[in-house]
Amino acid sequence: MAQFPGLSLTLQGNKMILKSATGRADDRLIITKAVIGDGQLTKSIDSLTSLVNPKLEIGLSNVKEVTNGQMQLQFNFDNKKVETGFYWREVGIYGKNGDSGQEKLIGYSNASGLTSYIPDKTNAIPMQRLLIALGVGDNPNVKGLIDLSTAVTREQLDESIKAHNSATNAHQDAFNKKLDISSNQYAKSIVKHNQGLQVTKGDNSQEVINFITSNYNDSDINKVLNLGTLKGLLGQGAIVASKLDSVNGYVKFVNGFIVQWGITQSDPGAGGATFNFPISFKTTNYIAIANGDQSVVNLSGIATWSNAPNYMTIDNTDSRYIGKYRVIAMGV
Repeated sequence: MAQFPGLSLTLQGNKMILKSATGRADDRLIITKAVIGDGQLTKSIDSLTSLVNPKLEIGLSNVKEVTNGQMQLQFNFDNKKVETGFYWREVGIYGKNGDSGQEKLIGYSNASGLTSYIPDKTNAIPMQRLLIALGVGDNPNVKGLIDLSTAVTREQLDESIKAHNSATNAHQDAFNKKLDISSNQYAKSIVKHNQGLQVTKGDNSQEVINFITSNYNDSDINKVLNLGTLKGLLGQGAIVASKLDSVNGYVKFVNGFIVQWGITQSDPGAGGATFNFPISFKTTNYIAIANGDQSVVNLSGIATWSNAPNYMTIDNTDSRYIGKYRVIAMGV
């Protein structure tokens, strides 16, 4: 692409910018188009009213406000309308004061020998992007007249999609049309309340949705459940701790009920064997059943003692038995 020095304002361009500073709509500076050509500059830019040898008009594609009192103008073009190829050497920006104003050359730049060749339309080129910075100071009465017929570059499309995806209100209009946000069917806000959740509706009316309590019943269809109550309701049958081991293990439920099992040390034949529970019961009010680990003698006379919350004793009336016992116990 041709390499241009900075844009220089023409005399009439300076006057048009000054006129727009009044702030009146009829004086607003409207950027309309760019024109490129192959002319050699032989006189002062101040006095120019048109390009030396214009070849192609380009509609304005995009305008960005940048820092330091500058506008960035973007022009997209290809060579579909170029009948004869040319060396792109000059570029000019056109505008007008007010909607009914006369279109005039505002700024101009010439690449001199740093040109690039634009072939005719039979040798198609990809879409080109021309960026021009126009200094307007702190004048807010300047705008660009976007030509919607100009093609959009891939970069421009990607930028627009990125801006859309990051916008929190990208579909707000469509959302508002779909929902009547002024009705009492629309929830504007939901906040915590000491009795439940407080809902502010679209018509600014408020309603408190009460918490479900531990006295829950099937008619509480219009109440909300908090985490504590949920845990309690689920906990009526929920396991809160367990050790699923084949030798010594247990299952504990949230209401305190425990089932645990294990294998004792060997019965020495006198005095019985002691079984230490994997976890302690709260009291000695538990039930335990034991069976011999070996079929050496008749074990119909096994006895168990609830000695303490954390252990128990098992013995057999036949003192000949020397072996281990398998135990299962249930309690709180």
